[in-house]
Amino acid sequence: MGNLNRMVAGYAAPTLVTGQRRILGFEKPADIEAGVTAVLSPASYGSFGDEGMIQGSRDSIVAASGKAQLFTPGPVEPWTAMGVTGVRSIDGIIALGRMHMDARKLRRLTRAERMVVLGADSIDGAYGIRSISQRVSLLNVAAAQGRRAELANFSFRRNPSSDALTALRRLDKRVRLTARDKNSQRRATEALQRAVGVFPDVAAYMKPGQSAVIDSLRAWVAGRDRPVVVLVPNAHLAAFDGTGYKEVARRFQAYMVALLDAGFAVVVLPHDVREKPGDIAMSEQLMVGMPHDDVMLAVPRNAQEAKGMLSLADVVVTARMHAGVAALSQGVPCVGLDYVDKFAGQFQWYGAEQFVVAWEDNPKPHLVAKLSRLALSQAGNAHPSTPDFVKAPPPWLR
Repeated sequence: MGNLNRMVAGYAAPTLVTGQRRILGFEKPADIEAGVTAVLSPASYGSFGDEGMIQGSRDSIVAASGKAQLFTPGPVEPWTAMGVTGVRSIDGIIALGRMHMDARKLRRLTRAERMVVLGADSIDGAYGIRSISQRVSLLNVAAAQGRRAELANFSFRRNPSSDALTALRRLDKRVRLTARDKNSQRRATEALQRAVGVFPDVAAYMKPGQSAVIDSLRAWVAGRDRPVVVLVPNAHLAAFDGTGYKEVARRFQAYMVALLDAGFAVVVLPHDVREKPGDIAMSEQLMVGMPHDDVMLAVPRNAQEAKGMLSLADVVVTARMHAGVAALSQGVPCVGLDYVDKFAGQFQWYGAEQFVVAWEDNPKPHLVAKLSRLALSQAGNAHPSTPDFVKAPPPWLR
C-alpha cells in the first residue's frame, strides 16, 4: 500500500503544482511588511540539527536587523518544549489533497516580505514526495505574490528520486536556490539546469547557550590533566546499512577506549534527546565499565546548550553532522563519521575535510584516535576562534 500511495503521489504532485502555477499567473501582490522573513523548518521537531537550523536562521535575521517568523510542519509543542518560542505550524494552509498550499491562506498567515524554506536533506526524495510538493507550491505562491522566495540550506544526493526532480523542476524561476555545500550545488545545478548558490549550513549561526549545566562541565574539563574529546554517538546508524544497534554501540565503545588509550579524557554527548532513535540510552550504555575519573556523560537540554558544551572540548568526534557544525563554527577541531555523504561538504568550509571518514568503511578505533590527535595538533595552542564567514549573516538571509 505504501508503494501505491507513493506512486499516486508521485503522479499527482507535479500535476497539481503545474496546474497551480498556471492559476498563480493571475495572483495579485500580497500586502507585505518590509524586513520580515518567514522561515520554514525542514521537518517537524527532530534532532538538535533541526533546532540549530531554525535558531541559526533567527539569530542571522536578527543580526541583519530583520524580523523573523518561524514556521514548522506538524505541531509546535515539541519546539516549545525544547525552549524554541514563537514557532507556528504551517499545516493550516495545506490545501485539499495535501499536495499544495492555499494562496489565500498564505496571505492571511504572514505578511513576510521573504519566504525561506530550509531544505536540509528533505528535498531530494529521501522523505517522500508530499513534503517536496508542498514546499515547491509554497515557494511558487510566495513568488507569485511578489515575495522574495528562497529554497536554501539543502543537501542534494548523488541519486535523487525521479519524483523529487519532477517536482523541483516546476519551481518558479524567481525562486532562488542555495545549497549548503559545493557537492550539492554541483549536483542540483546539473539535475535542475538552473543557477544554484552555495553557503555553509545556517546552524553555524546559532548562538551557544549559557547554563549551570555548561558551567558544571566547564569545571570538570578544567580539572582534567589531559585534553578532552567530546564523543557524539548516533543510534540512528543502527538502521543504516543494516549495521544493527549492538554493532553500533560496540563500535562507539571501541572508539571511546581508543581515545582514552590515546591520552584523552572523554565526554559522551548525545545530540538527539528524543526517546527514539535512542542516543541517550546508547550514551549511557557507553559509560558502563569506563574509568570514572576520565569519562563523563553530558546530556544537553537543547541545541544551544549542546553548542555551549561542545565549545569546551579540545576536539570533537561526531557521528551527527550538526554537532560537527556546532564545534567547527566555534573553532573547535572535529573528526566526522560520515554516513550520508553530507559531512565532507560541511567540513570543507572549515578546511577540515581531511578529518572525515565514512562510517560504512568501518574506520578502526586507532584511526579515529589518530585523527583526533592530528586535529588537535594542527589546532595547536591557539584559542578556538569563530571563522570569519560565521561573523556575518548568510547572504540569503540579509
